[in-house]
Amino acid sequence: MMERPPTSEVARAPIAVYWDMKMCPVPYGYDARRVGPFIESNLRQLGYTGPITITAVGLLSDVPEQILEALFSSGVSLSNVPCGTRDVATLVLFRTFDFPPPASFMVISHPEDAAVFLELVSEIGYNTIFPFPLKEAASHLEDDDGKPLWENFLRAEPPEEDKCSETGQSWVCRVCHGVTGRDFQSFMTHLSTPKHIWEFPRWHTYATSGNQIPCVGSDESEDAVEEAPLDSYPENATIMA
Repeated sequence: MMERPPTSEVARAPIAVYWDMKMCPVPYGYDARRVGPFIESNLRQLGYTGPITITAVGLLSDVPEQILEALFSSGVSLSNVPCGTRDVATLVLFRTFDFPPPASFMVISHPEDAAVFLELVSEIGYNTIFPFPLKEAASHLEDDDGKPLWENFLRAEPPEEDKCSETGQSWVCRVCHGVTGRDFQSFMTHLSTPKHIWEFPRWHTYATSGNQIPCVGSDESEDAVEEAPLDSYPENATIMA
């Protein structure tokens, strides 16, 4: 839950926020530009002074473009993944390789799933943050997986700013093995490229078939989804619903 940093060292350390947009979408009628600044404002009020990076994670081609653009313009980075919730755990665990303790991880996702991998990283020295008490969240699991708690969290007193203080947001498409960019238009352009259109159905079918998804970006993931030669991309391919 949102608690004050336990030590001054933790307070000054970096904070990485991973937000699962599938489990906790932007509420209807809520200004998406407010999400990042609201999260940052809450952390600052608790006494966290270190740099904060916020990453929206999910199958972002399913999110309306205007919401993604609003998030990106406010300082939120984008991570396009084939599954969603399970990939949040993967991203947190991979981040530990270049994000040493006593840094903090904040995860906004399904309460039970978040509790599991936050406990894992806390055991190796990281501070962990969840936006609402896990016991209270558990009582909402049968009520749309805790979305009411997320919406209530966001509908508290709004921040004064509509942009995060930390800039340098970027995007990454892990469906396409880590293609990255720095501006929003290049992200939208990437989603319509032959490479992405070719990769997406194979990843998404694998992710939704009940298989254990390999860690995105790992050698195992490269084996699971082999790179197709450029001349094999269908010129008029479309993503089937």
